[in-house]
Amino acid sequence: MRNLLALTSALAMGLPTWAAMPSAEQNGLVKQYCAVCHTDEASNGGLSLEHYDAARPDPTLAAMMLTELNNGAMGAAGKGVPDKAAQLAWVESTKEQAAGASEWVVHRDSGTVSAAIVRAVPPRMLNSTNAPLYRMQLACTPSTGAGEMQLTWSPEPQINRSVTVSADSKEPIAYRIDGLESMGNGNTVKTGRASVILSAGRDRKLPLPRHTLVIQSLFDGETVKFPFGDLSETALTELSNCFSQ
Repeated sequence: MRNLLALTSALAMGLPTWAAMPSAEQNGLVKQYCAVCHTDEASNGGLSLEHYDAARPDPTLAAMMLTELNNGAMGAAGKGVPDKAAQLAWVESTKEQAAGASEWVVHRDSGTVSAAIVRAVPPRMLNSTNAPLYRMQLACTPSTGAGEMQLTWSPEPQINRSVTVSADSKEPIAYRIDGLESMGNGNTVKTGRASVILSAGRDRKLPLPRHTLVIQSLFDGETVKFPFGDLSETALTELSNCFSQ
């Protein structure tokens, strides 16, 4: 009832509906319904929500979570779902936090630089308004050269599928998506994978793009382009310490 009254009040005053749900309450919902599976250790679907903070959101992570919420993931942990008013306020809040996800989001913390961006593609089903998303995320610790480049998508985990990746119009590289993953809460349910590591550790066959990274074949007829040329020269230089040129 409290959520419904707050939501009704916000609408009546012309305020955005996300204002009806405080950050602490959003964090509680994420912890209860999402982070039990999307932990640092399990990182199901290539996402960890264990440290999600609605007060200081990462727009690209919020965008991926929004896609999951819009595609029935609220009840995936087996703990039911919030009431309708809370669901609406939660979704609207997450939508607000996802603003800016289509531009590069760069963070520097404890000697590590990270960059992430999201790209949407047209809905795969007729009459659907939920656009599937692809997320490109890179992290690099220049002092050690340790880095990782990861592609994540939502929805529709895949298995026994290949995706081709091309940096700056170079010869495409194929990555195989195999195996299943279990839910991070110990549930025996297994799903396909919704992420793939493109470069990490000694496996650096994919160079750091200077202009464009093109993803194809993950889903029939879909092509996604990530604009590395939009990254600042400073960020590209920092990231180049961890990836081949």
